[in-house]
Amino acid sequence: MTTSEIVGQFLQAWRWLAKNRPGEERILNIVFMGQGEPLHNFDAVKKACEIFLSQHGTSIGVQKITISTAGYIPGLKRWSREIPGVNLALSLHSPFEEKRNELIPINRKYPLDEVLATIDKIPLNKKQFITYEYILIKDFNDSPDDAKKLVEILAGKRAYINLIPFNSFPGSHYQSPDLDKIEKFKEVLDTFKIPTLIRSAKGDDVLAACGQLNSKNQIAIECK
Repeated sequence: MTTSEIVGQFLQAWRWLAKNRPGEERILNIVFMGQGEPLHNFDAVKKACEIFLSQHGTSIGVQKITISTAGYIPGLKRWSREIPGVNLALSLHSPFEEKRNELIPINRKYPLDEVLATIDKIPLNKKQFITYEYILIKDFNDSPDDAKKLVEILAGKRAYINLIPFNSFPGSHYQSPDLDKIEKFKEVLDTFKIPTLIRSAKGDDVLAACGQLNSKNQIAIECK
C-alpha cells in the first residue's frame, strides 16, 4: 500500500464514524497488524506514521500507534533511527525455533534469537514496552514447557505478552485450547511477573475474527 492508501483507510474510518456514530468519531489508536509484514513496506509506513503524528496531520499520540512485525530484521534495524517512539509488537507465537518455523516461515531466514537481540537495541521511552503476540494453539504451543521457555527468553525485558487463543475455522488442523489450559499458561507467566493479557475473540461466529476469512472455502492464518 502507498502512504496515501494507508492514511486514506484512517480517513475513511473517521468519516464512517462521523456519519454513523456522531460524537464517537475520534480514533484513539492505530495498529498496523494482520495485513502482511508492515516493515516490508517501511518507507510508506514511516511516512504514514509521520502524518498520523503531526499536529498538521491527525495528531495521534506517539504511543497510540503500534506496528506489528514477524521479525523482519532489516526493517527493525531502521526502526531505531527512523520511527522511534512508536510501539512495536512482535508476532512471537513460539519460543522454540522449530515450532516458530512452522508458523512463521520468515523465522528460517531471521531466527528468533537474532530478532530478539535486534529488538533489544531499540530505545524505549520511560513507560514503553514491547508487546509479544502469542497465538495459543491446542497441543502445539500451549504446554507449561512452552510457557516456561517463553519466560526464559523474555526474562529481564520490558515485555508485555498478548495471549491470543487460536480461532478455529473449517479445514484447519489447528484448534483453540480449552479455557483451563489458557488460564494455566497465563499462570506460569504471572508467576514470573510478566504482564499478560488474554485477548478475547470478536467475530469468530461469522469467521471474521483474528486469523480467519469470512468464507468456508478459504483457509488462512495470520502468521505473516
